[in-house]
Amino acid sequence: MIPKKWSFTPLAEILERVRKPVSVEHNAIYKEIGIRSHGKGIFYKEATTGEALGNKSVFWIEPYCFILNIVFAWEQAIAITTVNEQGMIASHRFPMYKPKPKFLLLDYLLYFFMTPRGKYLLELASPGGAGRNKTLGQAEFLKLEILLPPLSEQRKIVKILNTWDKAIALLEQLITAKRKLKQGLMQQLLTGKKRFNGFPDWQEKCIGDLITFSGGAQPPRSTFVFEPQDGYIRLIQIRDYKTDNFATFIPKTLAKKFCSKDDVMIGRYGPPIFQILKGIEGAYNVALIKAIPNKELDREYMFYFLKQEVLCKFVESLSQRSSGQTGIEMDQLKEYPFPLPSIREQRKIVSILSKADAEISNLEKQLVAYKQQKRGLMQQLLTGKKRVKIDEPQMQKV
Repeated sequence: MIPKKWSFTPLAEILERVRKPVSVEHNAIYKEIGIRSHGKGIFYKEATTGEALGNKSVFWIEPYCFILNIVFAWEQAIAITTVNEQGMIASHRFPMYKPKPKFLLLDYLLYFFMTPRGKYLLELASPGGAGRNKTLGQAEFLKLEILLPPLSEQRKIVKILNTWDKAIALLEQLITAKRKLKQGLMQQLLTGKKRFNGFPDWQEKCIGDLITFSGGAQPPRSTFVFEPQDGYIRLIQIRDYKTDNFATFIPKTLAKKFCSKDDVMIGRYGPPIFQILKGIEGAYNVALIKAIPNKELDREYMFYFLKQEVLCKFVESLSQRSSGQTGIEMDQLKEYPFPLPSIREQRKIVSILSKADAEISNLEKQLVAYKQQKRGLMQQLLTGKKRVKIDEPQMQKV
C-alpha cells in the first residue's frame, strides 16, 4: 500500500541532466574525480594535462548534483558533488543530475539509492554480466520510478538520517583517535621510554634470541573440501582472519602444522606484508608463520611487540629492497633489536595495552550497531513503513 500523499515518480520528472563540456587546452592542468562503490563518496585523481587527456570527452563538475559512475552504479558508486569539486572534471561515464527543487531533495535521493530497493533499481537499469559489462543505461535510469513523499516529509527524513550520519562520523573519529593514542602508548611502553617503578633493568636482545618461527604446510589442492566433515581439520589461510566465507578443510592425516586460537601468527606475503594475527585454530598453510616465544617472553607481550608500526615499516622496507619480492626477509627480521623487560613488567604492559584494545573493541561494536540501526531506519523511513510527524501548516504550505 502506498503511504498517504506519497507517489511513484519517474526520475525523468524530478531530475535534470547537467552537461558542461570542457574545451580541453593542450597545456592546461586538470584534476579528475572518481566515485567509490558502496556510497563511499568522491575521490580525487592525480592532476593531468590536456595533452594526456587527448580526445577524451570530459565535463566540468557542477556543485550540488547527484552523480554516478555508470560502470559501477549497480554497486552504488553514487555521490553528491559539492563546491569542493568545482573546477574539477569528469569523463562521460560520470553523468550529473540536478533535482527539481519543488519535488526532490538531493540528500533524499542519495539516501534512497543506498537502500536495498535503490540498489535493486540501479541494477535493473544496468543490464549485462558482472563488472564492467553492467553499465548503467542513462535512458533506463531516468525511467526508474521511486516512491516519493512530499517535500516537507523528505526534509524531516533527511534531518533524522543526517543526525545519525553525524553520530557515526563522530564515533569513527573517536576510534581513529583511540587507535593513534594506543600506537603512541605502544611506542612508549615497548621501547622502555616509559617505565614502571620496582622492575629490573631491561636486557638487550634480538628477535631471533627470543622467538622461534615455524612455517606452514599444506597438502595438494585436490584434497581440499569446503564444508566441515568428520576426519577433516580447517586449513587456515591469511584471508580467514577477515572472513569465514572461504573456509577450507583438509584430512587430519595430511595436516602437519597446527595452531591454537592463542598462537601468534604472521602473514608471510602481502599486501599488506607482515600481518600479525591470532584467533583461529586448525592447520595453517604456507602463507603463515607461527611465532613461538621462549621462556623469557610472554606470548601476549610478543604479540604487541610484533604489531608495532615501526617494525612493520622495517619489514616492508626490507621486502621492497629484495628484488621486488613481497615475502619477509626472515634473517634480517631475527636481527631486529628487542629490548626485553622482566616477565612481570611484560605482563604489566600487556594489561595496559589490553585495556586500550578492549576500549577500542567496544567502540567498534558500538559503531557496527549504529550503522545497522541506521540501515534499518532508512529502510523504514524511505519506504513509508515508518512515518515522520509533520506539522499540519507545513504540510499545507507544500
